[in-house]
Amino acid sequence: MIPESSVLNSGAAPGRMKRVHFVLAAIFAASSACAAPLAAQNDQYTPRFGMGHKPDVTVVPGTTAGPTAPDDDERCFPWKLSEMKAAGTSVAQLKVPPQARREYEKACDASGQNHFDEAEQHMRKVLEKFPAYPAAWVMLGTSLENQNKPAEARDACSHATTVDAKYLPAYLCVAEISARNQDWKEVLHAADAALALHPERDPYPDYYRARACLHLNDLAEAKKSALRAVEIDSSHYEPSLYFLLAQIYEREGDRPNAIAQLQLLLKLHPDATQEDMAKQLLARLESPPAAK
Repeated sequence: MIPESSVLNSGAAPGRMKRVHFVLAAIFAASSACAAPLAAQNDQYTPRFGMGHKPDVTVVPGTTAGPTAPDDDERCFPWKLSEMKAAGTSVAQLKVPPQARREYEKACDASGQNHFDEAEQHMRKVLEKFPAYPAAWVMLGTSLENQNKPAEARDACSHATTVDAKYLPAYLCVAEISARNQDWKEVLHAADAALALHPERDPYPDYYRARACLHLNDLAEAKKSALRAVEIDSSHYEPSLYFLLAQIYEREGDRPNAIAQLQLLLKLHPDATQEDMAKQLLARLESPPAAK
């Protein structure tokens, strides 16, 4: 097996790298809308979104996309991107050799059982044989992140953007890992890149953008992105959206709307941690203001 450093340095040709760097530079310049100074936050719980889910092969209710095929690479990811195939399949993925795809499936199965070290080893075998495989880089990134290797995970996800600059999950992966590291400017840049590629199809880019803007203290941009994500998520499939929107309303001083979002969230069967934190925030918002 080749060294990890060799895998992480392989991939796109110089010309493609220059194009990617140009695109990212343009996005960086355009991302100043909510690049305000970082403000102190009073929310101790960051809702888990995207990677907080167990991957499955279901589709988002209410969409026109059919069930995800068993060999679709995106079924292994923690984002429920039901319209991904409608947006087009990566050219690189169409050229994946059968042996590499079988190894990818082994990694997918291992990841589904929380055997992330095993998934990582399968992915490195895949990338040793076929480095131009963006889904494999994303899978490697998620496996590394789940082993508490954030720097390596971000490198892998970032490399996926150079292998295929139009591959949406690569940017979502960078955004998720950067959010876990509280690098909110990087979250914003990745979210804007995702929006440029995949506007109005899935709530995830707007969700990450809203989180970044909230932590960068731009409530107007945070609310605009969060409301757009909620509109896309018409089937209320992602409870974390409503926790985030409640946080934004709370920061604005709009208690009634914050309470309404939390009440909706509690009807959507969130995970136990999120349910507990939502109840705590709800109790605080519903209590009378402290006497001055």
